[in-house]
Amino acid sequence: MARPSRWSDERKANREQAEWIVHWLRENGPATTPQIIAALEDAGREVRAHILQRALRRSPFVHQEGREAGERGSVSVWAWRVEP
Repeated sequence: MARPSRWSDERKANREQAEWIVHWLRENGPATTPQIIAALEDAGREVRAHILQRALRRSPFVHQEGREAGERGSVSVWAWRVEP
């Protein structure tokens, strides 16, 4: 009997969403977290916190550039870059 794939459709969709966020930052960054959320909404993509966190915290190409004042308080600024 064949072993089921560990890459379910949901996991594939989550990974694709995280990759979309990283690619968007590469093309449009640096950007704040609210700007990234707005880009997801404008693209008709679902905003899911755990996927956003995966893209921003776990990607080796996305780095927190700092913080700035936002509408509801301090927000993070994220940028795409390759570390030497």
